Amino acid sequence: MLKIERHSIILDELRAHNRIKSSTLCDILDVSEDTIRRDLNELEKSGNLRKVRGGASTLSYIPSFEKREVIEIQTKHNIAKKALDLIKEGMVLIIDGGTSNLQLVNLLPLDMKLTIFTNSIPVASKLCEYPHVDGVLLGGNILRQGHTTIGFQALESLVEIHADMCFLGITSVDTENGLTEANRQETTIKKAMIKASNKVVSMVISKKLNTRQPFKVCEIESLNIMVTELDSADQLLLPYKEKGVLIY
Repeated sequence: MLKIERHSIILDELRAHNRIKSSTLCDILDVSEDTIRRDLNELEKSGNLRKVRGGASTLSYIPSFEKREVIEIQTKHNIAKKALDLIKEGMVLIIDGGTSNLQLVNLLPLDMKLTIFTNSIPVASKLCEYPHVDGVLLGGNILRQGHTTIGFQALESLVEIHADMCFLGITSVDTENGLTEANRQETTIKKAMIKASNKVVSMVISKKLNTRQPFKVCEIESLNIMVTELDSADQLLLPYKEKGVLIY
């Protein structure tokens, strides 16, 4: 089978299923894992798909919140513990949607006084348990997949906010394309959150590094702090340091 034919079949499978394992492609195409690996590398380079661990997905495929909540949960918990050190008594925070941000809120000390604006419905629900947190849920239309609010009402509320720090949930990040998302409406909200904050923090599991989505949120220079599970001296983080991002 010619390479162009394999590529066509791979893309057809992705259009049908959104995500597919390399092992499945090996069976369908009757080729080796090395061949599939080369094919996926070429298709990713040409902007046709996104490589993920064990296979590939469409560029716009993001699992539901419920599925993401249990993916690498211990890693996200460890990252959130690092990020917790950035939060100080009396701060005004914006906390975006995302499962890592929910882990962070789960770790907040019960006696800490904070003001937190969020467009995340799960985060807002959790904040009800904190007697000293002034929590504000940004109104707007509900994005079911992300359990967040989007739209004009949320944007209008963000114009009036001057937060100390924003914890921005993000799907993909790399030094060339910056921070990117799969949903165009989400990018609009995230841009407004960045504008409303003195510092922007993102908790990023390492598999999100050097990946991209169709819609741009901001250049990498707009990200002040990135928190990962990696050691800050890891070579994978060097290009981000060179762009001025502080690594935790």
